[in-house]
Amino acid sequence: MTNLAVLEQFLNGEHGPVPCATEQDYYRLWHARGIGNLAPTDIAILGGILADRLPWVFTAGYQATLHNAFTSLPPDGWAAFAATEDAHDPQTHPGTSLRNNGQGYFLNGHKSWVAHSAVVDHLIVTINDPEGDKRRARGLIVQRDRAGVTLTHREQPRFLAQMSQGFAKFDDTLVDQGEVFEFESIRQFGRTEAKFVMLASAAFLLARVEDSSELQDRLFTVIASLVTLIGENETSAQVYGRVDRELQRCVDLFEKDDSLRHIPDYATDSRLFRMYTDRIQRRVGYARQDANA
Repeated sequence: MTNLAVLEQFLNGEHGPVPCATEQDYYRLWHARGIGNLAPTDIAILGGILADRLPWVFTAGYQATLHNAFTSLPPDGWAAFAATEDAHDPQTHPGTSLRNNGQGYFLNGHKSWVAHSAVVDHLIVTINDPEGDKRRARGLIVQRDRAGVTLTHREQPRFLAQMSQGFAKFDDTLVDQGEVFEFESIRQFGRTEAKFVMLASAAFLLARVEDSSELQDRLFTVIASLVTLIGENETSAQVYGRVDRELQRCVDLFEKDDSLRHIPDYATDSRLFRMYTDRIQRRVGYARQDANA
């Protein structure tokens, strides 16, 4: 059930930023606080409040998105949505496919982006429709230690560099028929990821601005609005655009603070706050056109 109890706890002084210099540090903190057992919106809010840098803000929003979209995902550990495939060299790195063995499937192929590749526990793997119909894509969840799963890692990611990012290869990885699911969960991931990452971002800012200030009050309003948008079956696009614009104004005010120099890699990673804005505002334009048609 969605509520604002985590924010109430924050106001009571129960939560605040925790120094986590490495991905493993934040992973351990995540499990010590039992974050994976919370409702998805609480995962994003508490994860954002606890984060001391922007890669962990992304983690909080990303893991919240996954638990919201893929309800069979185990609560323990971190997951990664392995959907991206190598468009530049598909001969060397063909995309994933399933071969029916009569009782289940063998999973083969490659994925070219895996978040948290050094510590991830579960992989949500998409299987594209051979005819190219996006709505006929399927997915499945496998553990990283399942036979035939190989993960490797990028040496130096350009963005959110402290978060390990890598590649997945599957060699005849056995998959039960019941582990394969249809497109709706994949669609849900796509329509909510930006909202959850924005929610974690607003919580991160909330924990770093002056208590009871106008900016903090505005961030509370942004958070409450995003929680409401996440609960919609179909997004109110123009409202979403207004909430995005208010979050961007809050970021602009936050960035006037000289203390930003204490946030590691802020200059590089701060584009996380604005990563979805162009897409959101384009959809505002489409919604207006539809309303006036």
